[in-house]
Amino acid sequence: MQCPSRKILPRAVGLAAAVWLGACAPAASESQVRAPASGPTEVSASPSGTDRIGADLSYLAGDALEGRAPGTKGDEAARRYIAEAMRGIGLLPAFASGYEQTFEVTEGVAPRPGAHVWLTVNGDALPVGPLAVSSAGAVEDAAPVVFVGPGVAPKGRGSGDYAGVGRAVEGAVAVAVARDPEDPHVDPAALRIGARTLAAKEHGAVAFVWWDPEADADAVAALALGRADDLGIPAVVCGAACNEALERAFRMKAPGAWPKPGTRSRSWATLSVPIERVRVETANVAGILPAGAEDDGDRGIVVVGAHHDHLGRGRPGSLAPEAREIHNGADDNASGVAAILELARRLAARPARERRFDVIVVAFGAEEMGLIGSKRFVESLDDATRKRIVAMLNFDMVGRYRPDTGLVVSGVGTADRWNEILDAVSTSLVLRRKQDGYGPSDHSSFYEAQIPVLHFFTGNHPDYHRPTDDVDRVDVEGIEAIVALAEGVVAGLEEGPRLAYRRMERPKRAVRGFRVSLGTIPDYAAEVKGVRLSGVRPGGAADRAGLRAGDVVVELAGRPVENIEAYMAAFALLEPGKPARVVVLRDGARTVLEIVPDAPRRKAR
Repeated sequence: MQCPSRKILPRAVGLAAAVWLGACAPAASESQVRAPASGPTEVSASPSGTDRIGADLSYLAGDALEGRAPGTKGDEAARRYIAEAMRGIGLLPAFASGYEQTFEVTEGVAPRPGAHVWLTVNGDALPVGPLAVSSAGAVEDAAPVVFVGPGVAPKGRGSGDYAGVGRAVEGAVAVAVARDPEDPHVDPAALRIGARTLAAKEHGAVAFVWWDPEADADAVAALALGRADDLGIPAVVCGAACNEALERAFRMKAPGAWPKPGTRSRSWATLSVPIERVRVETANVAGILPAGAEDDGDRGIVVVGAHHDHLGRGRPGSLAPEAREIHNGADDNASGVAAILELARRLAARPARERRFDVIVVAFGAEEMGLIGSKRFVESLDDATRKRIVAMLNFDMVGRYRPDTGLVVSGVGTADRWNEILDAVSTSLVLRRKQDGYGPSDHSSFYEAQIPVLHFFTGNHPDYHRPTDDVDRVDVEGIEAIVALAEGVVAGLEEGPRLAYRRMERPKRAVRGFRVSLGTIPDYAAEVKGVRLSGVRPGGAADRAGLRAGDVVVELAGRPVENIEAYMAAFALLEPGKPARVVVLRDGARTVLEIVPDAPRRKAR
């Protein structure tokens, strides 16, 4: 039987070496299964645990790694460090190729070799850079230049800044200024740069210029990074260096004295955006701690995971993108990686005969780009291996424990025994238990695959996704206590019957300003024309409409959906309780459904 490369080896992980033998069936071990213990599971912290955790943190969140953005030298160094740590602990390689499961991601756009991006206004060259949502293209014949204000069309054609502009934008280069409209009630979906780019395209513009009067060269360059959905129109960003030329083109009497949207300049523009999508390689890093118990052919697996990537020098997702400083991500998520390595050490130190389950320890790549690494990992599992997974424990931002806010443990509703297991662990930590198995971290990828999950999280803080998330602000002793708790959880999993998976009803979530909630879970890793759904929230609008995992959304509310940006832009056209048409590809056939969006619950002030 041929086993695909980069698949997780569904073999007995007790082999002395990770050698692919051509067969994927588990091999047996002569060790005995440990008898279940009675009473609470006592856990204690290792005296040297804080030193080990601190060393892992200091390396992974050090300036030398420059924020561990996918595909960078810092990313490669982090992966090498994690793999060497796993080898030193005694974990076996989890993949046929070794400790790494490599994959590619798109990390923005860049000029093709030997080419450059340019914009001219009345023959004068302006310093510009490409937007990540741009298509490759050019405006070779001089086109009129039209100011569209913030460029927001919250209700589609002819709304917002495009109200009353008529056909002024058709055939023109649309210039939108980087500010929000005066109406504070505009749906945030319409404020995205991608949504504004699409609005210009839908009103007939031949190119789009995003003018940020305060942006320096680094900020301009940053907008070429990140998710790079091609929106079908050449699009560039112009910073402070363009102010004088554009103010002159629109005859502005003073900076900030914006002309009326729809104003056509007497100037003419040409533009060239000869770009290509940048593909970079990153990887999941995983090792296996084999069980010592006798294998009955169905020995369970516990997956322990944390993502290793962060935001580099402020790629999209940063809450301080203008800083262009190293975002070390000490809490997010060097703390999680340090936790899983220390947990692996503690589990490896136990007598082999006491280990009933195999433990796969995984550091996921590209989580910040949309859980891409964990989705790749789960998709690579064959059915037999997936069925052996008893549970997944996820550690994301576990470095800021405070007794007053406690440790959030999400997912206790995803299986029948989670509360019982947590109750049996002796710990001084204050636990805030939450039922939901979904959330913006890697455990969601496993819960979608019907695997029980727990997610450990010490809460948000002002340094989140900022350059100030540094090692000196991390509570190492708190991480050690969380590791001790997790060790007790693993012991509890081994000592009782298998967990029974539970499908959770859709939770009522607080959201950040969006007008509607559909309950869809997009697969950000899928490379399809449209938006593939990796799942839908039980009881949500999408579930009620009949959408399901694997559907590819190609139209929403009358707007074609070719990618995530177009999908998000369509949200601005939806209203709670008002039916809308949604078209999906299901098994290759178009299926038309009706969805009634929910009104999301707002956060309490």
